Amino acid sequence: MNGLNTLADIGKIMGGVVAALTLIGTVTEWWKKGPGRRRTWTKSFEQLAPGVRPAYVEALFGEPAFELTVPVLSITPGEGSRLSVTERVWPLATEGYLTTWGSESDVVAYSLTTTSKRFKPKIRIGSSCYSNGPALNVRLGRMRLAQVSDALDLPHPEEIASWKGARRHEYYETYYFGNPGHYMTWMCGVSGSGYRAGEAGAMDRLGPENSAFLRGDLIERLPTDHQQALEAYRARAVVNSLMVQGMERLNICPEEPRSGPDYDIVRTLEKAPSVLGKIRIRRELRRAEGHPTVWRKIRHRLPRWLLGRLRPPLH
Repeated sequence: MNGLNTLADIGKIMGGVVAALTLIGTVTEWWKKGPGRRRTWTKSFEQLAPGVRPAYVEALFGEPAFELTVPVLSITPGEGSRLSVTERVWPLATEGYLTTWGSESDVVAYSLTTTSKRFKPKIRIGSSCYSNGPALNVRLGRMRLAQVSDALDLPHPEEIASWKGARRHEYYETYYFGNPGHYMTWMCGVSGSGYRAGEAGAMDRLGPENSAFLRGDLIERLPTDHQQALEAYRARAVVNSLMVQGMERLNICPEEPRSGPDYDIVRTLEKAPSVLGKIRIRRELRRAEGHPTVWRKIRHRLPRWLLGRLRPPLH
């Protein structure tokens, strides 16, 4: 009887362990897809590196929503050739985008873009954790461009890419740290498809002969008014996108470079706003069109003693 009781107890214990493991797995999966998804996206992004296979990226993020061919210009010394790569875009719910550029066999560049105030990933750029070289944790959606170069104690980025059109604009700055940074290059950018994209305005092309690219050593030779405009922009603009490249330096979409996805493509995935969101959007559109709000229509009809007691909406 004691033997049977012991076996029964062991069975109960094993059953409890299996049930607990199943519950832990269910809760973990719920956390990764729910409240903890932003942390999961960031951790998965940290597992990427130039040269990984596209299948590896899909194992972390699933299948991409968009896939297109874009032109690139290789600026690795001794090459300078034009070619094309495949761009793939993963929407991260409604809070960001993962973008990769590469071939069928490897990824040559990748980026993370935030589109929400709730998604503010912290990404390390610069020297690796096993080196004592300069490094910085960049918080997307919060850190400003000028803070990046100041924290790294650099007079200016290695290169600047900027352009603006009638309705779109892009900007990013390049940082390179050599061997301590595993010969990787980081682009801190203001993507037109990202969070707070137009808050600081936009920068026109600054490079020679109307090029979108300006080498860092030429920044000091810019006209005074251009230098002041650039400094003011960098002090206001918030980094919302971060791109990583490997040893082969590429100017992706050299005519209109960007550090994130093509805004004209990803904006087709906009989610319909809620009821309160529709009211807010309609109010903002009416204000932009010069129409008075409901409060402004009725407040002149109210007695003064009542106006003093009422707190007007914050417009």
